[in-house]
Amino acid sequence: MSILEKFTVIDLIKTRSASVATITGNVLKFNNQTAAELHFAPYIQVLINPKDKQFAIRGCKEDAPNAVPFSKPEGEQKYQIKISAAAVVDMIRKMANWSAEDNWNIPGIYFAEDDALVYDVGAAYRPSPKGGWTVKRQKEEAAAAALAGNPVADGAEEVDE
Repeated sequence: MSILEKFTVIDLIKTRSASVATITGNVLKFNNQTAAELHFAPYIQVLINPKDKQFAIRGCKEDAPNAVPFSKPEGEQKYQIKISAAAVVDMIRKMANWSAEDNWNIPGIYFAEDDALVYDVGAAYRPSPKGGWTVKRQKEEAAAAALAGNPVADGAEEVDE
């Protein structure tokens, strides 16, 4: 009996990905890892599979149907990529049954054979505030509520600074 008999070959066609798509307002955002995984494609196409509640992106040429500007060249893509395409966001929200006010992160799975990333809305999760204006506003609301003698507003945490 071989030591490797109980092992299975790792499927290199479908691999986990560091890519995350974020739906916020009418904008579809992608983290920097997405650009790297698509080899800094200057243009992409967005595809949708409503039956399985998935959407995908793949690199394409500038003259491809519905090509969307995507990444700067390697080394120049410093920030997350924002695509302002209300039609795309509306289709994803409708497919997932999300309201326009909700923000969602959707992890991607890279498919090497198609050089594409697929996002399943069933795996989506709500972004957590990391700082910036949302957290600042929550802290200000909590402080104002405390001064008024009210308990801390739902969703805001008391923070000792």
